[in-house]
Amino acid sequence: MDNASDLNATEQGLRQDARRNREAVLAAAIRILAADPEASMRQIAAESGVARVTVYRHFPTREHLIQALIDLVVDEERAVVTKAITPAATAAEVFDRLGCGIIRVGERYRFLDNRSGSVTEAPLRHPAADEPLLVWLAEAAERGELRTGLPPEWMYAMIHGLGRAANEEVLVGRRTADEAGRLLANTLTHAFVAGRDGSATGPGGRCHPGAGGGSGIAASAV
Repeated sequence: MDNASDLNATEQGLRQDARRNREAVLAAAIRILAADPEASMRQIAAESGVARVTVYRHFPTREHLIQALIDLVVDEERAVVTKAITPAATAAEVFDRLGCGIIRVGERYRFLDNRSGSVTEAPLRHPAADEPLLVWLAEAAERGELRTGLPPEWMYAMIHGLGRAANEEVLVGRRTADEAGRLLANTLTHAFVAGRDGSATGPGGRCHPGAGGGSGIAASAV
């Protein structure tokens, strides 16, 4: 029994080491690629502090690494949605949080926007029926919080498109991230919340760091 326990503990330790190494490489890739989108795997490995052979064990090619980063985008966007949708939150409050969160994830992963396929192949572009944001839209519509006549799938698609457009405004320098987050939140509120006549405003607060959840391609994954 002792030998079995020791073996199990050793295996768990190895898995934890592997997870830490993988996370270190991904964190280094975000830092390096944000400054230089064409940085090499060698540079990323050096920044991570992980042996190059170990880096290639986790990510055999650069494309494997990029795909792992795209998967992180999806995870962070889902975290934004999960944090935004709290039981006591009004629809306007949810959209306020989503606007800020979408922009912050876009800022963090902006270097992915120039990669072919990174947007069109985002896993959340074609959501499953149980995707959290789609589920919330359907439930909020049933509660009468959202405008009638707008199918949840349509609203989801419009949020996707508006989020991408808002991030583009930041990318080309026409809006700051804070401005884009607030404007996106107000646009979503005016477009979808029941009773809005287009002149009302949403909560309109500043997009503070971490607002909406996530650690900040991005809108394309919503």
